[in-house]
Amino acid sequence: MITLEDIKGALDSNESLTDEVRDNIYGLVNVFHERYPEISLENLNKNLKTLKINKSNKFINKRVSKYNPNTNVLEFNENEVNKGYDMRHVMMYNLLEIITNKDGQVGFNKNNKFDALHAGYTEILANFLIGNEGDTEYLQNEVITTNMISLLIGNDVLFESYFNNDAEALIKGLMNEGVEVNEKTN
Repeated sequence: MITLEDIKGALDSNESLTDEVRDNIYGLVNVFHERYPEISLENLNKNLKTLKINKSNKFINKRVSKYNPNTNVLEFNENEVNKGYDMRHVMMYNLLEIITNKDGQVGFNKNNKFDALHAGYTEILANFLIGNEGDTEYLQNEVITTNMISLLIGNDVLFESYFNNDAEALIKGLMNEGVEVNEKTN
């Protein structure tokens, strides 16, 4: 089982991160682990060793940040960073994606089939873990939709599907409630 000490070692071994970034990530990992000690940190430990953080612009990334699970690169849009976002919240959002990145799939978002639902659920989790003190709303439409789906199929289905990278369980939950879903997620 991966411990917080292992996470600290993974962060320290990543020479592309500054000390300030390492400390910020480690602080957020502590918040996450305190709330969800049962969630494995194995993916996170692996991903932190090679994580790169880059600057981008509105032509590359329209949102304030974007994590690419295939390259393990987190980009921050320099044009958006100072527009009233709670950057601690934004970083927690991205950390959740890094935690659930397993072989290029984040959460239950298999082949981008559930991109908006994944974004909404990740935002809900980030809000729950550290709140959002920013002046700029972040993914509000996705959060509203995800809350409605959660009422339909249950938060437990979303939670388990998210942290187990299990799109099939999500599909089964939706189908059990009468939602027609194209079952092909490959």
